[in-house]
Amino acid sequence: MSYLFTSQRELPSYRHLEAEPLSGALGAMISGVDLADDLSRDVINEIYAALLEFKVLFLRDQEMTDEQHLRLARKFGMPQGPGSIPQVEGYPMIRLQRMDEYQTIGGDVNYHSDDSYRDYPSRMSILRGLTMPIGGGNTIWCDMEKAYASLSGPMKTFLEGLTAEHTLSKNFGQGILEGGGAKAYEDMMKRNPPVVHPVIRTHPETGRKCLYVNEMLTSRFLELNKEESDALLEMLLEHSYQPEHECRFFWRDNSVAIWDNRCTQHRGINDFTPAFRLMHRIAIVDDRRPSLDPDNEPRLPYDRNADFIRVEDLFVNKPELTYHVDGEEPAQGNGAATESGNGAADPEDEYAAEVDRKFLEKLNGNRHGIAFTAGAAARLEKIPRMFRGAAISAVIAEAQKQGSTEANISILDAVQAKRRGG
Repeated sequence: MSYLFTSQRELPSYRHLEAEPLSGALGAMISGVDLADDLSRDVINEIYAALLEFKVLFLRDQEMTDEQHLRLARKFGMPQGPGSIPQVEGYPMIRLQRMDEYQTIGGDVNYHSDDSYRDYPSRMSILRGLTMPIGGGNTIWCDMEKAYASLSGPMKTFLEGLTAEHTLSKNFGQGILEGGGAKAYEDMMKRNPPVVHPVIRTHPETGRKCLYVNEMLTSRFLELNKEESDALLEMLLEHSYQPEHECRFFWRDNSVAIWDNRCTQHRGINDFTPAFRLMHRIAIVDDRRPSLDPDNEPRLPYDRNADFIRVEDLFVNKPELTYHVDGEEPAQGNGAATESGNGAADPEDEYAAEVDRKFLEKLNGNRHGIAFTAGAAARLEKIPRMFRGAAISAVIAEAQKQGSTEANISILDAVQAKRRGG
């Protein structure tokens, strides 16, 4: 007896690249292209077509410079500018994701769609793994179109037209309050006010619908009471994050992931701490807000010749931004560690009284050749852990740039001034 069957799903063909599906839900391994090259428009168009098909693309052995990373991103659209995530020195549009013994993955262990807490979230992201831990630090992506499609008809009808609030305070608020206090929390919320998006989003290019609520940033449904909202959100998230909707990527050095934020979510796996993990990410802005009717959604106006789009321009009601190391109070004066003529307290002494000696010893026990003062250590310790490692790295780099063997309050203020654009 013989059976006629096929084990192959129907896949698109490409002229300039090859795509091998990574799972039944989403994701494909791409080969045949070198992203460090100045790729032609035909190749870029094929990569983008594959992105719309598979939703997330993975490439191995893609060694490139920050300049080449930026050139690649610009071929797909306008990069976002600096926000609360630290940036690569000299490249305010490249986000520095540095994990070590001082900084954990933080909220990224929760599923999220990049920047859904803004009116205009990211359209796509390009993430490079520069130095990756061995055997850990994987990332999982989830297909939110499949999550929507697998809901029952009555549930789809009920969700149609509902809206949900997305806010940083859901997952980051408590950490900011504990690490930086009420002033830091107030500053974060002024820079990132809550926004409202439809629960069901229509992709502006494919026309497919997806669930647009996520574990990290979605706080409530506006049309429901708290009990109903909490129960519905819990159900939808549990439904969405099933293995049948996911793919998982094992990172190696010089791997690249490119994904569509309009129809996917992702989360990092924190199974590598305190091993070192260094990644650079560029977010490409979307000029259309999440919508049930994207064709009639007003486009975001911005200068298409600019180096990047400002973060405050991604809100309908633009907040007034301040740039500083997250979790710190804004710098006063030049931060010099001296007693002023009017009897003002030495900032080194003021912060040093609060230092955790074990944290100070840990800072100074590393082989970076920089000695941290007690005042600087106390101020760094106030930064939430999710941002602390990058802040410490920036302070070490600034001290080395100034030819100093000491990281003090003055060095921290110099870093802070750069974050503010000073």
